[in-house]
Parts: sequence; C-alpha cells; structure tokens
Amino acid sequence: MDQQTTLAALNALLQHCQKAPFYRERFSGEPLRSLAEFQRIPLATKAELRAASPFGLVCLDRSELYQYHETFGTTGTPVSVWLSKQDYLDNAAALRDWGVGFHPDDLVMVRFPYSISSIAHTVTTLAQQCGACVVPAGARSTVSPFPRIVDLLRKLPVTVLACLPLQALLIAETARLLGYDPRSDFPSLRAICTAGELLAPGRRQTVAEAWGVPVFDNYGMTEIGVAVVDCPLQRPHPQTDYFYFEILREDRQTPADPGETGLLVVTTLRRRGTPLVRYLTGDRARLVPGKCACGREMTMEIRGRTEDTVTVGGRRLDLWDIEEIVAALPHRRFWVAAADGDSLRLVVEADASETSLPPELLKSLEERFGIKVSVTVVARGSLYDRDELLAVGLVGKPQYIYTAQEMAEERYLRSVRV
Repeated sequence: MDQQTTLAALNALLQHCQKAPFYRERFSGEPLRSLAEFQRIPLATKAELRAASPFGLVCLDRSELYQYHETFGTTGTPVSVWLSKQDYLDNAAALRDWGVGFHPDDLVMVRFPYSISSIAHTVTTLAQQCGACVVPAGARSTVSPFPRIVDLLRKLPVTVLACLPLQALLIAETARLLGYDPRSDFPSLRAICTAGELLAPGRRQTVAEAWGVPVFDNYGMTEIGVAVVDCPLQRPHPQTDYFYFEILREDRQTPADPGETGLLVVTTLRRRGTPLVRYLTGDRARLVPGKCACGREMTMEIRGRTEDTVTVGGRRLDLWDIEEIVAALPHRRFWVAAADGDSLRLVVEADASETSLPPELLKSLEERFGIKVSVTVVARGSLYDRDELLAVGLVGKPQYIYTAQEMAEERYLRSVRV
C-alpha cells in the first residue's frame, strides 16, 4: 500500500475501534492527517489486552461474532480474541501466499494444537479451500501421541506435515526410535510447514535435513492471526494488505532503521471482531533490505521473543543469534543456553556417537561472534526423554534459555515435556 491508502485504512480502523471500551479511552477516532500522528497513539501491551479481556476489545455485536480463541496463557491470564466470519476467512487468506502451495492432491496432516489457539484452524481452512484433504492430528492431546503420528504418516500418503519446528524434530526422532528413516520411509511427504516458534536459518536447515524436504514457515499469533508468510523461495514476507508494521528501538518510540533489529509492533487493518492498534507483540524483528526474487518488496526476519535474550560480554543475543551459533556445531537438534558471566554456555544433545568438539571450532565461533562460548555435549535423552516420545506423554512449552544458576543445577535435564 502507498501512504495515502495506508492512512485511509488506518482511519477506517480507528473509527471502527470506537465501538470498544478499551479504544474509546485511548484515542478519539478523529481522522489522522499523517502516519506521524498515528505513531503518537499509545502502544498496546499484552498486559493491557489481558486486563481488557474477555469483552473490552470487542467491536461487534454478539450476533456478528463467529469464533473465539485465547492465547495459551502459559505466562499469565489469556488474551481473548473474537472473530467475525470475515476475520476467520481473512486469516486463511493472509496465508494463501504460503510457498508450500496446497493443491487437491495434497493430504495435509495438521499437528498444531486445535484447542483455543487459531493456527490449526487457519491451516485447515486454507488447505481445504485449496482442495486438499486434512488429517487433524493436533498436538497437546493424549489421543494423538508421537507413535500414532508416525503410524499415520506411514499408512496414509501424507504429503505435507504442519507443526511447530520442535514437533517436526521430535516426530522424526520418534520415527527413528521405531526403526524408520524419516528421509526415505515417508515417500509421499513433500514439505514441512511450520509456525509457532522461531525458525532461524539453522533450525530450518536442521528440520529440512531430518526429513529431506523443504520447510515453509509462517509467523503470527492468536492475537493478530497470520502476519508473515514464506514465499516459494522460503523467504518471509509481511502481509501488508492485512497489517501495518512498525519496528521500534528499545525506547519504544524511535523507528528502527532498515536492517536494524527492533521491537515489532503490529496493527490489524481488517480485523473487525477484536482489532489491535499498535500492539507491542513482544517479538524482535528486522526488515531485510532488497527485493526478493519472488517479486515481493519487503522481507522480515522474526528473531524471537524479547524475553528470550541473553547478554554476554556486553552483547545482547536473541534466539536467532544463538541458533546461528548452534548451527555451526555438529550437534544441533536439541539444545539449551544461558549467559554464564562473560560466556555463552550451551548444552547440546549428542546427534552422533562422537561427542568431542574440536577446539578450533569453538575458537572460530568466539572470533566470529565476539564472545566466549562454552559447549557441553550430553547424551541423547538428557534434554528430551525418549521414553516419553513412545508413550502418551505430557505437553509443555519448550524452554531454550536458562539462568546460569539453573544451568549449574542441571535443571534442563529432561525438563521439557513433549
């Protein structure tokens, strides 16, 4: 969109938002004359959305609401999200540019959790709109443990697996435990589709190598829907027809320069049920200069949650940075990290029988990143209990960053349920 079109869309949004108590207290709804005026509207934080839930953000009559979702609430009170039918369809439409390209011959296994969150429903709707058949095998359910997922992948000609990056690695690990080779024993599989957690280049490569197929990511959250989508070249592009994006410096006021990492702020241009205006997502991101070969003008890296950062030797590292370091190691599927004084400490599970690391590798990493790096290689199963992969298992949120004290006490050992 050009600036005038964007400004018109923002003014229409602000007028619509006056129907919600939350927004009537934040701005008048009077037409804006410039984007600079829009940027003076206060940022909306997750804490404020929680306080306004479940009804304070609703801009439609109850009869116009079509579907309800909540954030998982693993770190606090959930945020309520109400969708109109058009909102629901727009979520799927924003994902239509996904480079995987669903078609009628596809059998798509959706492993995202269906309960409360929205991504499983969005992928299901898009796949079915494209004529594909869907296998709804949601995670966080005792009826679809990992062995059953492997069994379904084996007996059905599943062509696309849609899941969190970590789930893709754990399913591959389960397949190996059951005697299968993920790269050759699932011949119908043509792609992995991911969402829900950071997919840095190193993690993308690890997932692709585990399965022998390309990986297509998308970024979004229950609060906003699908916002950034991989093109066929596996480069992430923001969906500017549906969202207005800002990247701010740490002061939460100054716009970041092109190519500079900052705080991601999102405004939903078309959302009618519970629209969001200048929502501080809690994620770090940067716009990558240069036009993509697919024709899109803007590429955006999502670099992980603001709280998932560590400061080592005066340098702030986010998950994207840490994944880049891990990607250079011979063992990189499962890991945890912590800042330990002036050193980044990594604990990684062994991917092979050889567990020693050449000293020159660590030296090259330290020279490349300008920090001290220590790596401890632990036996397979130390971080993720393989017995649980073969059982029903409990579910939980993956944790990658620990404190130095927690690392010293080895709290990372089998600490993440699968």
